[in-house]
Amino acid sequence: MSYIRSVFALCVAIFAASCTYQGGSTDPIHRKFAWFSYLNGDDIRKVCADLGADRYRFVYNGIYQEQTRAYDVFFHSKKMTVQVRGDANLRDLTLDDLLAPWRGNVQQVALSDSDLATIRNSLLKSAAMHNKQNGLRLSSDDFYWTVAACVDGQFHYEAYKWNTPHWDDMVFDETLILFDKSGVEVAQPKRLGQADRFNLAEYFKPFMIEVGENGLVGFEGS
Repeated sequence: MSYIRSVFALCVAIFAASCTYQGGSTDPIHRKFAWFSYLNGDDIRKVCADLGADRYRFVYNGIYQEQTRAYDVFFHSKKMTVQVRGDANLRDLTLDDLLAPWRGNVQQVALSDSDLATIRNSLLKSAAMHNKQNGLRLSSDDFYWTVAACVDGQFHYEAYKWNTPHWDDMVFDETLILFDKSGVEVAQPKRLGQADRFNLAEYFKPFMIEVGENGLVGFEGS
């Protein structure tokens, strides 16, 4: 019996590790299982106090199954990783990359000190340090941004849901698009009727996340 318990504990630990985003991966399989951890900025949160430089993650949800856009900004290495994901296109499948249709459009963008200052200023102007969205619920078929940011050694988490007053505080979205060379247009927010949501649910079961005090409820920092 103790052997079975040990095996079970090991399996739980392996599963938990697979669901925790460790940073750096654009593997769509890992990203899918670790999506909530990625949104919560677990990898940034873990190193923030000792990082010695700012580090930001901006994620746009334009109906999850239709478009997500992620912008990871690294001040140490002066770069930004941009990843835009939408419906898988099997025409992107190659023998060199069998996961290409699900990986989305991935870019590495070099940033100057001036670029980094512009992004930082846009973050600060967006009231992203307030952490006042506690209790905000976000559905996968909503339009929203989340921000996980390490600023001057302090971790901050913020969310902006379309059609709420806080959405209008946001200015960083326009700044990020200036550096986005994916060529993929941003999915614009729109009202969804019951029929629209029903059609979406036919192909992908919607999910809900909730913002806590400084992160997502159920994850570290909430």
